[in-house]
Amino acid sequence: MKISQNCLDLIKKWEGLRLHAYKDPVGIPTIGYGTIRYPNGQKVQIGDTITQQEAEAFLQLECDEVAEKVSKLVSGISLNQNQFDALVSLCYNIG
Repeated sequence: MKISQNCLDLIKKWEGLRLHAYKDPVGIPTIGYGTIRYPNGQKVQIGDTITQQEAEAFLQLECDEVAEKVSKLVSGISLNQNQFDALVSLCYNIG
């Protein structure tokens, strides 16, 4: 199952967009909509900046990865789109 645009919009709403790296509540350098590692595996560093387009791309990539893992975990369980999106959002938030 794939995530919906509603799922991405929900994550964006709750994460907020920060184009300059900051420390999250537990002190992890974070950027965009909650990105802590770039697609190349490099950790976000304080002082890093990105564009909104990069933030959107990072979010999509990360959510696709989470959705793939969630799909494997719920294999054989019938979920509607809202239930699946809720699980993806939760897993994204937890990390």
